[in-house]
Amino acid sequence: MTNFNSQAADHHTPLRSILTAIGEEFRELGHFTDSFQLSLSPAVRRLALDPECHRDVQSLDLLSQRLAALSGYILDISAMLPDDLAVDSRNALSSIRLAELQYRLKGAPVPLDQGHISGELEMF
Repeated sequence: MTNFNSQAADHHTPLRSILTAIGEEFRELGHFTDSFQLSLSPAVRRLALDPECHRDVQSLDLLSQRLAALSGYILDISAMLPDDLAVDSRNALSSIRLAELQYRLKGAPVPLDQGHISGELEMF
């Protein structure tokens, strides 16, 4: 980690920005999970009556709750950080194979001319 200085930090990103992006991703995944639960609720209710599936059904709700909690935690922590605290996150970003997610975590706009983007939802 380094204190952010405009000349020497071409590849450094404010830690606050990184954590905010991660918190927003957790929030979005939580909303996605909630939406998923609502759309599957009739089937989930039937599965919940099956003792073997009951635990898995409860796990979906737990996933949603944990994502919401992590989102709030990360966003609260990021709000406490000074603006000039920065890190070089290129190595960490290189491990992320989903292009859209990588752009969002960089804080960069997703290029419009990419065609099929890795991690994009495909409908069958």
